[in-house]
Amino acid sequence: MMKIVRICFFFLVMLPFILFLSCKKDKGGSGTKTSSYTDNSSHNVGTSCMSCHSSGSSNQYWWVVAGTVYKPDSTDLSPNSTIYLFTAVNGGGSLVLTLPADEKANFYTTSSVNFGTGLYPEVKGLTGEVKYMQESTTVGNCNSCHNVSNRIMVN
Repeated sequence: MMKIVRICFFFLVMLPFILFLSCKKDKGGSGTKTSSYTDNSSHNVGTSCMSCHSSGSSNQYWWVVAGTVYKPDSTDLSPNSTIYLFTAVNGGGSLVLTLPADEKANFYTTSSVNFGTGLYPEVKGLTGEVKYMQESTTVGNCNSCHNVSNRIMVN
């Protein structure tokens, strides 16, 4: 009789608790995700992506590099552009990362990036226009500096 009570206790109390823990969604930092040219699921164009997608946040993905690309009028978006990170200025040195900007002109990745003493971004638009950032960066939170008055722009 006592054995039956223990078995019932397990199934009625412990099993649902164990199932709850094993099915609980893993928040923050889980999985790998990178923007793609054909994706249109991103959001909050132009905002600092990492204010919500960073370590300690409740979002499923924590971006390592993220931002938004605009056309030279600084209002229209420049979707399907490409962002490159190089070890030297003007596309020199080694290519460290290639990121496509999605259909909403946002780019992002959870992939690990070694910024070392700094990487130099290059942005290439659909027309083939290329823009280089002349200063190196050691962070990937692009929209934190490239905001309304200093946007990433390319045709």
